[in-house]
Amino acid sequence: MLTRAITCCTISAILALGSSPAFSSDDGFVHGISLLHDLKYPEGFKHFDYVNPEAPKGGTFVGYGTADIRNFGGDWSNEIEPAVGWERIYDRLIVRSADELAGYYGSLAEGILLSEDHKSLTFRLHRTAAFHDGVPVTSRDVKYSFEQAMATVDGTLFLDWIKSVTVLNDHEIRVDLVEPLTNSNLLLLSYAPRILPYHYWKDRPDPSKTTLEPPLGSGPYKFADFDKDYVNYERVDDYWGQSIPVNVGRNNFDVIRFEIYRDTTVTREAIKKGLLDFYIEPDIRHWVRSYDTPAAQQGLLLKEELYIRDSAGPQFTVVFNTRRELFADPLVREALALAFDFEWQNRALWYDSQVRAQSYFAASRFAATGLPNEAELKLLRPHADRIPSRVFTQPFQMPVSTGEGRNRAALSRALDLFHEAGWKLEGDRLMNTKGRIFEFEFLLPSPDQQRIVLPYVDTLRRLGISVHLRVVESAQWINLMQNFDYDVFLQGHSTSQPPIMMLPFYFHSTAAAKPLTYNKAGINDPVVDALITQAQQAVRLEDIITACRALDRVLLWSFYHVPLQQLEQPRLIYWDRFGRPEGERSAEHQQPVDFIDLWWHDKDRAARVEATLSAH
Repeated sequence: MLTRAITCCTISAILALGSSPAFSSDDGFVHGISLLHDLKYPEGFKHFDYVNPEAPKGGTFVGYGTADIRNFGGDWSNEIEPAVGWERIYDRLIVRSADELAGYYGSLAEGILLSEDHKSLTFRLHRTAAFHDGVPVTSRDVKYSFEQAMATVDGTLFLDWIKSVTVLNDHEIRVDLVEPLTNSNLLLLSYAPRILPYHYWKDRPDPSKTTLEPPLGSGPYKFADFDKDYVNYERVDDYWGQSIPVNVGRNNFDVIRFEIYRDTTVTREAIKKGLLDFYIEPDIRHWVRSYDTPAAQQGLLLKEELYIRDSAGPQFTVVFNTRRELFADPLVREALALAFDFEWQNRALWYDSQVRAQSYFAASRFAATGLPNEAELKLLRPHADRIPSRVFTQPFQMPVSTGEGRNRAALSRALDLFHEAGWKLEGDRLMNTKGRIFEFEFLLPSPDQQRIVLPYVDTLRRLGISVHLRVVESAQWINLMQNFDYDVFLQGHSTSQPPIMMLPFYFHSTAAAKPLTYNKAGINDPVVDALITQAQQAVRLEDIITACRALDRVLLWSFYHVPLQQLEQPRLIYWDRFGRPEGERSAEHQQPVDFIDLWWHDKDRAARVEATLSAH
C-alpha cells in the first residue's frame, strides 16, 4: 500500500542528483528526488529502462473489475469503490520509478525544488500540460486539488503533514510541510492528489462525492463509454505528456476495457474462453488445477508468477478489536493466536504453498529477526518498563505444528494463558470468575473467507470458546467498520516498501479513533507511537530499518493480530497476445498493475490466439 546506502544530508545529495551538481538548474529545480539513495536516472534521461521506447500504439486490452460502475469520482472517503481504472485519466505531480526503492521523477511537474530546511517543496509545472478540453493546467488547479484532497476523510489521514499550499505564479506552486520532508511524503505525493481542473469543478458538486458523470482529466486516457457491466478508456491521441521521459514506452493500448465480474468462478471461465486478456488468480487450488486447457498446452494461455517487491508483510491477519474488554488483555490475545494451526491449513488448503508471516514487514529488510541488535536496543531500552520483557530476551516465533491437526502443545499453552488471565474451563465452556462465557463474533464480508476461518473456529470451540460466524453485505460491513462495531475479522495487512508511509495509519493511537481507520485493532500505545515517530523522522535508511524492526518486536509480542501467510506474489494468467519489454522482469520494485502500461498489442501473436479460439 516496498540495499542501497544513504547519502549524506547535504541538499545536493538528498536530492539525489548523482555525482555532479550540474544536474540541477541554475535556480535549484531538479528533475527528480530521492531521500534514500542516488537517483538511477540522471537529468535528461530518455525513458525508464523497463519500457520499450519503440512500443507500437494500438489495440485493445481487456481487464476486469469486481464492483459496479458506481463512482467516477475516484474517492474512497465514503468507501464506495471508485470505477476500476479511474486513475488513468489523471496526472500526478511526480511518479515513482519501478526499478528503484525510492526514486521519484517529475510528471506533471517538470522541476522540483526542496528548501534548505526540507520543510517546503516547490513544483514547476510543464507549460504544455493541458486538460482533455485543451485548457492549460495551472498552479490554481494544483492548489484546488490539494484543498479538495485534504478536506476528505482520507486526506485527514494521509495528508495531515501538509501545512499550506501557495500559488507563486501560473506554473509554480509551493507546498509547505509541518515537519521536514520524509520518504513517506514523497510516496503519497506520487499517488495523491489527482490533479483536478478547477474550471470544470467550480460550478459542480464536491468532486469527492459519488458521481456517474465521467469527469475531466489531463492524463493519458479519458473515459469513452460505460454501462453497469463495463467501462472503456480511450488513449488520448494528443496527450500533452506522451513524450516526457516518464511516459515514453507506456500507455500503448488505444482502448483499455474493464469488464465487471461479481463471481470468481465466472471470471475464471471468462479468462479461459478468451473474453479477458488477464486474470490474477488468488486461489492456489485453481492455480494448480484449473488451467490445464488445450490453449495452455499450446502455449497460448500462459501462467506466470510476478516478482513484486513493492509490498511486504502478512497477506492477512486475524484482527482483535482491543476496544472490546474481552480482547484488552494481551494474555488472551496470545492464547487466541496460539490456537491458529497455520501448518495444518497450509497443508490441507494451500498445497503447502504458503509461508507464515513472522513479522509485520515479512520478506523485507525491515522485519525483525533474532534478538534486537545494539541500535534497536538503544530505541527500546527507554521503554523497557512498558513493553513485554520477551522483546529483549526471545526472538518472536509463532508456534509450528506438525500439520496433522493435533496441535496439543499449543492448545495446552493457550489454556494456561487463559487461566493466567482469569479464564478457566468449566465443563466444555471457558468462563471467568464472574461466570461470563468467553464468547465473540467473527465478522466476514464474504462467504469465501469461511474456508480460512472455519478450521480456526473449530479449534477455538475445542478450547470452550463460543464463536459465532456472521457474513454481512457490503453496506452493513462499512457501517460496522466505521463504528468499530466488531469483535474479530480478517484484514489485509501488507505495507509498501519502505513501510514508513503506512505506519501511523495501521498502528498509531491517533488512527485508532478515526471512523475509517486502518488501525482496526485499536492499538493505543505510547511506545508504538514513539517508535513510529523515530521511523518517520529518520534521515538514513539504516535508521529507518532499525526503528521498523524495534517497532515490529513491540507489535508482535503484544499480539494485536494473528499474522497468517506472507504476501503472495501475484499469479498471472494471460493470453499470448502482447509484446513485452525486455527490461520488464528486471524491475525489482515493479508494482502489480504496471504490465498494462508496459505491454503492447502484438498483431501476429493476437492473430494466432484468435485463430485458435475461433476454431473452438
